[in-house]
Amino acid sequence: MTISPPPPPLDSPNVSNPLECPPLRWGLIGCGRISHDFTQALKLLPTAQVVACSARSLDSAQAFAEKHGIPKAYGSYNELVGDEDVDIVYVGNVHAFRRPIAEMVLLANKHCLLEKPMACSYEDAVHISKLAKERNLFCMEGMWTRFFPAVEKARMLALGSADGGQQKPLIGEVVQVHSDFNFNASDSEEYPSSFVYNHDLGGGASLLVAPYPIAAATLFFNGMQPDAIKAVGQMDVATGVDLQGTMILNFPPTGNQSPALDESNSDESTPKLPGAGAASLSFGILGESAEETIVLGTKGRIKICSPGHCPTKVIATIKGGGRGQSGGEYVFEYPVPEDTPEIVDAGGYFYPNSSGLAYEAAAVARCIASGKTEAPQYTMQEALTNMKAIDELRSQLGVKPL
Repeated sequence: MTISPPPPPLDSPNVSNPLECPPLRWGLIGCGRISHDFTQALKLLPTAQVVACSARSLDSAQAFAEKHGIPKAYGSYNELVGDEDVDIVYVGNVHAFRRPIAEMVLLANKHCLLEKPMACSYEDAVHISKLAKERNLFCMEGMWTRFFPAVEKARMLALGSADGGQQKPLIGEVVQVHSDFNFNASDSEEYPSSFVYNHDLGGGASLLVAPYPIAAATLFFNGMQPDAIKAVGQMDVATGVDLQGTMILNFPPTGNQSPALDESNSDESTPKLPGAGAASLSFGILGESAEETIVLGTKGRIKICSPGHCPTKVIATIKGGGRGQSGGEYVFEYPVPEDTPEIVDAGGYFYPNSSGLAYEAAAVARCIASGKTEAPQYTMQEALTNMKAIDELRSQLGVKPL
């Protein structure tokens, strides 16, 4: 394996190490598995501090604090958001409570990182977004995938460099995106008692896994809102949650001049209108898929290798001078940070490549220190676009609103 130097993060083009960041003091709402992994990843950032954690049970919070060396533990979320030592709150409890907890955090004048999904409906997401904007606070859905060096590199290859360093996309005009994320929930979750199958708590595949392939699609279509969505899938009648689905997103053109008709364009000869394209997406909790994202362009393709939601490898294949001909292949690999003894002693991670959560946390710290209220890797507008798509998906599958 040849390790590639990491690309500069979109939020800070002058930063060479994606884990470099200024100090930030974190508080945690929820002491479950994802909060464990997030806390472990923060141990990779010397400037990050977890100063407090909270759970519905004080005993749970104290046990979590003891495991991770956190100085303060609270048995209520209100106490945590009132702690003057907390700069930002990471919300990692169950989905159904995103809106009231986000309100609580923002009204306490704390910055907020909401584990995905940021809400259980577009309406709730808009409410959270407006509140954050009114109070001039950083607020982001935790789409950690966007901050992996492999994804930062894929974005540069497909769309070009934001700083102008790479003048043109490597693969020409993006025409299609194919992305899947399916796992077998029975590997770790009991049916039907697990939260995963609990409709009222925000369970189901559309909120657990669909956000990832949807975000893969909008990334490579520049955050544009699709003008048509078609979805099919399977529901579990007994619990009311969706188990799996496939969806197609159509993206409208952003202009009416195709490269083939533009005399100033000597690089493209297709009749494709700029910005136009389609995405085919698959998600579910019944079987384990390859979990890859393929970005197809007029001059080549990019593969974000498995596991696509937390990847370490990208392959770019350039189209040759005829059908089926290759003009070369480029491989980029970015291993996740190695575990420290402190991380090992606290039990490692529950989920694959969770050390990569440190990339997200570092970007958040950089953004807040520079006065930003969102990260350019995943803006609030794009999060709202994707939440709107999830609403439409759930409607077409027949999932009852929470």
